[in-house]
Amino acid sequence: MVRKAKKVGSDGGNLYERANDMFVKVTAQDTNGSYEVCEERCPAGFSSRPHLHTISHETFYVIEGSATFILGKDEHQGKVGDLIHIPPGIPHQMIAGDDGVRVLMVYSPGTTEAMFADMTALTPEERSDFKTGAAVAAKHNTVWVENFPKP
Repeated sequence: MVRKAKKVGSDGGNLYERANDMFVKVTAQDTNGSYEVCEERCPAGFSSRPHLHTISHETFYVIEGSATFILGKDEHQGKVGDLIHIPPGIPHQMIAGDDGVRVLMVYSPGTTEAMFADMTALTPEERSDFKTGAAVAAKHNTVWVENFPKP
């Protein structure tokens, strides 16, 4: 069992750069797989792929900016201080607002950093190809939703 305290600076953590920046601040290794803590920084208009997690809970806490969170058939406007919790199996998408968004995220259990690493290793063309990205996501308990209904 890991028994070591950790301090991570504002720009610290394992950085995965794509259309957004994902900083993994507390890794699954730090928590024996119980959870991961990440900070995601998204520019204005950034939109995650609609997806769901088969085993992980995902929780967002908005620290800067705003975003629209589409959770199944519901839509929520997230502003500074709001928390959005998504249990496994709920299809969801985050769309950054006009000033972008910065969110703190917790995944439990911690299984997503490996997906961030694998996605970052793809070329931009491979990442934009639905089949290629979906295959990588599926290896990490994440399902890309192709026909995601908008509320």
